[in-house]
Amino acid sequence: MKDNVISIESVDGPYQHVLKRLMRMVPDRDKNDRELQRLLAFRLRLDGEGATSEYLIRKIRDMIQCAYQGRLYDFLKDDEVQKSCHAKEPFPDPPTVA
Repeated sequence: MKDNVISIESVDGPYQHVLKRLMRMVPDRDKNDRELQRLLAFRLRLDGEGATSEYLIRKIRDMIQCAYQGRLYDFLKDDEVQKSCHAKEPFPDPPTVA
C-alpha cells in the first residue's frame, strides 16, 4: 500500500512551486506540518491555485474569528470544530459596500 502513496516531497514541477507560495499564507506555527502540506497539495491538484488560495484564506479567517488555537490541519479536517465556531460567531462579517 505504501508503494501507491505519492509523497509531496517526490513530486517536482509547477505544483511544488505553487505549494510553496500557498504555504506562505499559513501561520508560522503550521508551516512545517506535513499533513497540512499534503492536504493543500491534494486540493491544489483537484481545484487549481486560485480556488485553493481562496479556500485557504477563507479558512484561516474563520480560524482567527473563532479564536481556534489548535493546528490549522485539524481545523480544516474537523467539521465539528468549524460548526461549533460558526455557532458562536464572535465577529459578524463586515457590511458590503454598494
